[in-house]
Amino acid sequence: MESIQSLLQQAHALWRQGNEQGMIEYLEKAIHLCRLEHDDKKLIEILNEYSGSLRNVGRYDEAIAAINESLQIFEKNKTYSPQTYATILINLGNTFREKKSYFEAEMYLLKAKEIFQSMGDTSYAYIGLLNNLALLYQDTNNYDAAHKLQLEAVHLLESTEYQVPLAISYNNLYEISKHIKEPSELSPEIYLDKAAYILQREVGTSHPMYAAILNNRADYEINQHHYDEALQLYREALPIVKHNYGIESQAYKSVQQNLEYVKDLIETLQQSSKPFRKTGLELGRELSHYVAQDVELNLPDISPYICLALVGTGSECLGYDDAVSEDHDFTKRCQLFLPDDIYKSYKDKLISYFTNYSQGLVQLESISQFYKRYTLYPEGPQSPAEYRRIPQDLLCTATNGEVFLDNLGTFTNIRQRLLTYYPEDIRLRKIAYELNQLAQSGQYNLPRMLQRGDTVAAQLALSQFVNHYMLAVHLLNKSYAPFYKWIYRHTCNLPILGNTVKYGIPDVLNSSLNDTKHHIDHLCNALIQELQSHALSNSSIDFLTYQAKEVMQRIQDQALRTEDSWVE
Repeated sequence: MESIQSLLQQAHALWRQGNEQGMIEYLEKAIHLCRLEHDDKKLIEILNEYSGSLRNVGRYDEAIAAINESLQIFEKNKTYSPQTYATILINLGNTFREKKSYFEAEMYLLKAKEIFQSMGDTSYAYIGLLNNLALLYQDTNNYDAAHKLQLEAVHLLESTEYQVPLAISYNNLYEISKHIKEPSELSPEIYLDKAAYILQREVGTSHPMYAAILNNRADYEINQHHYDEALQLYREALPIVKHNYGIESQAYKSVQQNLEYVKDLIETLQQSSKPFRKTGLELGRELSHYVAQDVELNLPDISPYICLALVGTGSECLGYDDAVSEDHDFTKRCQLFLPDDIYKSYKDKLISYFTNYSQGLVQLESISQFYKRYTLYPEGPQSPAEYRRIPQDLLCTATNGEVFLDNLGTFTNIRQRLLTYYPEDIRLRKIAYELNQLAQSGQYNLPRMLQRGDTVAAQLALSQFVNHYMLAVHLLNKSYAPFYKWIYRHTCNLPILGNTVKYGIPDVLNSSLNDTKHHIDHLCNALIQELQSHALSNSSIDFLTYQAKEVMQRIQDQALRTEDSWVE
């Protein structure tokens, strides 16, 4: 059986990683051992630590029950110090504060403060009390009282070894300084700089407290109208919060919401500063409106069968067209698709009608011709073997753009079936292939080419790594990757690893070849985390060929599962 001390060591190791949820199990085991050994003094200590972890994950009533148990033990044994009693009251008050029961919170915290002051105690426990009271008054908009208490806490902490609590106090001072009437001793961003410096040194940049500093610094940059800086800070904070609290946590949702707000704000400001131009899809939508009316009035026999869309090749079908796109093959256009029999019967009449059409270019085609051109099959691929024959970029071309009108529904039915993505076994098989290519190009060949001094081969290996990384990200998102010149832009907009690609790929490409390793490691580790979060791997081995084997094991079809995953 594990000892109380070893259980606490494991719990504290998880705390240093910011994993409050994980440490609860070890504290519960330690509490059980204390009860068995009738170690009431240790039990009081662990119950209070346990209550803090419960509080931090939102289990307030359980936290209060744990503290009340420690109070009952304390009251039975009068040999315990007043400081112990005050510490229990602090935990109880802070839990009520988190629960937003502010009256009870203030009552317990002030009672603890009286105990400390009666003994002239300015120890670390007293400093913690000052922080908690300051947070309480901050929550209740009594900012002047909060500021006074927080400054006292900082003054006491600066000469101690408790650097992490000092960083937290600096962060709290930033929050308070935004609201007080009198100016602070330091400008608000200085508090954040001090806090960030301490946390980088003491707990590293993967700790949730560091993410809180990034979040507040982003808030400051927004107030200064530095929106690009704020967006980058939110992007740094988001994966830290995700790793520590998960995507369902309020902390993650809050940072994600802030990030989207700033991103939308930047895009709005950028658009407002640009001359207005209609996109190809907007022009196609307008044209299709006129075509639909014309067909209904002048060609009523085919009206029930028409599908009007703008899909296929061209940057406008991806929504990526801009002023540069207009230098060739760009015009107001849409496509009119018909079933084979109707197309054959009316082809000549339609060509005559829409030649030199005053509203724009109308491109005529049968539904089967379109899908056969891009997918090899008149109704698109249907079996796993058929899906394997078609490159991602062609499936993207077949399903991009927009369908404006589909009276018959045939074109849309095929399109929607394709958009449900590859059969799952095929998707897993393709992911495994991409993982092997990433391992070979970025993790194996690139450093070997650098050892040989062959920078041309190293550049080629890096290019292969970047391309296969973005293909793998598309597979994780169940989104077809477009033609290579648009793949980076397309990947950046994907929900899974899109942000990682947006910033990680330029980082690795803009670095000198000899400095690419840590960027590649970062990208690979992010990919492994996603594989694990989607139950595609249980392995923490960072060489991606092992991850490929993990993914292959999840393929249901035995023949496909035993194939060589190095061959596409």
